[in-house]
Amino acid sequence: MKNLFNYIKLTIVGGALLLIPLFVLVAVIVKAGSLVKRIVTPIAHRLPFQIPGIAKETLLAILVLLLLCFLAGIFMHTGIAQRFKKLLEEDILVHIPGYSYLQALSIDKLTNSHSSTWKPATVQIDGNEVICFVIDETEHYCSIFFPSAPIPSSGTVCAREKQDVRYLSISVSEAIAILRQLGKGSAAALEKIKP
Repeated sequence: MKNLFNYIKLTIVGGALLLIPLFVLVAVIVKAGSLVKRIVTPIAHRLPFQIPGIAKETLLAILVLLLLCFLAGIFMHTGIAQRFKKLLEEDILVHIPGYSYLQALSIDKLTNSHSSTWKPATVQIDGNEVICFVIDETEHYCSIFFPSAPIPSSGTVCAREKQDVRYLSISVSEAIAILRQLGKGSAAALEKIKP
């Protein structure tokens, strides 16, 4: 009975850690969209054409938001923006539950590369290969996040010696999919790195 209660509690907490940042993101996008729509409405009414099935204001608001995102993306390549992003992430966004998890997953999905700061790995504990993510590393140690299964947005953090860590040749999203499926696919991932 206690295991069932713990499972329910962890499931609810894991769901909340995923949904709260997601709701915040949706709320920000909706608010930004309505603000931009109010700004572009006078301009849209002056356009000499009609678009069947969609309001000119909506289309223009979407185009302005995409343009703003593009310009922000260009700005993000500057040193000032990188310093601001680092400050924002380390002092503010780190307090949003699940932000690091969503950031790692988003970077992995959007870039189609292994450029995420999280690196899928395994560590041997009591003779078992345990899937984890290397979050940070120094010359001799790795900061490791051991996610829970099937809800990988929560888990345990520790530091291990680098020699104990074996990196997996899979992406963050592939590792998360393994955890969500209670380990299905982990044997194949380990076979790829077997010496």
